[in-house]
Order: sequence, then C-alpha cells, then structure tokens
Amino acid sequence: MTTATEKLRTVRPATMRTADRSNKELSGAQWAQRFKGSKDTKDLAPTFRKAVDAFIEAMTAAGINVRISATYRPAPRSYLMHWCWQIRYKYVAPEDVPAAAGVDINWVHPIPTASIEAAKQMVRAFDMGDLNTAPALYSLHNEGRAIGMSISWKDTVTVKDADGKLVEVKTTPRSGMNRQLKVIGASYGVKKFIGGAKDKPHWSATGR
Repeated sequence: MTTATEKLRTVRPATMRTADRSNKELSGAQWAQRFKGSKDTKDLAPTFRKAVDAFIEAMTAAGINVRISATYRPAPRSYLMHWCWQIRYKYVAPEDVPAAAGVDINWVHPIPTASIEAAKQMVRAFDMGDLNTAPALYSLHNEGRAIGMSISWKDTVTVKDADGKLVEVKTTPRSGMNRQLKVIGASYGVKKFIGGAKDKPHWSATGR
C-alpha cells in the first residue's frame, strides 16, 4: 500500500493571480477520475485490514450484504471531494478555495452558475449524494485506516463477534447504523463513525 499521510500544501486565493487560474483545468465530473483511490481492503493499513476482513467475513457469513465504496484515499482526492461539496452546497465561494500543490484545478468558471453546476457534477461523480457533511480534507482514509461500506440485510441475522459469540441481530435499521452491528464491529476493531447519520458508510480504526 502506498500512502501519503502529509496534508497537501495549499495557497490562499488572495495570493493567486488571475493568470494562475486560467492555466488550470476547469472543475467538473472528469476530476473524479483523477487521483483514484481504492475500494480494496488490501490497500488498508495491515492491522486495520485484518480487522476489517474479519468483520466483513462475519457479516457475509450471516447473510449481510456489504458493498465497499472506499478504503485508501490519496490526499489530492480528499481535497477535490471536500471543496466540491463545499461549493455545491454554497458553504464557500469558488474563488475562495485555496489551491493545492499538484492539483491543477480551476474552480472559478466564467459564469458563476457554471461553477456551482460543475461542483454538483463532481459531487455526483464522487458518489456523495447522500453525504450530509463535507468529506474531511484529511482523514483516516488517507492513512488506510478507514472504510466506507453500504450494509444491508433482511429479517433477523446471526453474526459472530470477534470473541466467537453468536449475536442475534433483531433490531432495526437493517444497515450499518444498527446499534447491535456497531457493537459487533467494535469487537473486531472496526468502529462506526461517531458523527451519526452525517456519514452513514464511514467506519474506521477510531470512529473518526
């Protein structure tokens, strides 16, 4: 696994000339194909990978459907995801986004509405339509110690925890937000995001 745990060097907009922006590629859905991350657990940090693999094995053995959306994420991808979400929901103006070393994107389109539309396209391309908070500029995904998973099942399931105990999960919702499943995950060292429904797919080594 190759990781970049240092935060990206950024330049505040006030220091950028108009020419600096014009030499860069405009924002849009195509940026989701750059700085690709991983959906494979083999790209997680070794200790966390072992925990995740065991937890997923226990869930699938119980008949639970697990779809992985993200494991390791390079820092430039986090930068793109964070700022397109902020622009799309109008928490920040495109011209106020800091530049990042090695990411030659121009967030400012000739027409202001085009900047917002491009950000919307990026949010869709990054599959963040159901995300209720901006992705972190720097997170445990950048260290390979977080995973995004969509989890679902029908009826009651029986899941083995890390101690070998069989736990009958009768409660709802039948998703990763289930209280019993969170406890089972934690027994393996895979902790549900402490921010609740703001980021439903997110699990990590610490819960952050």
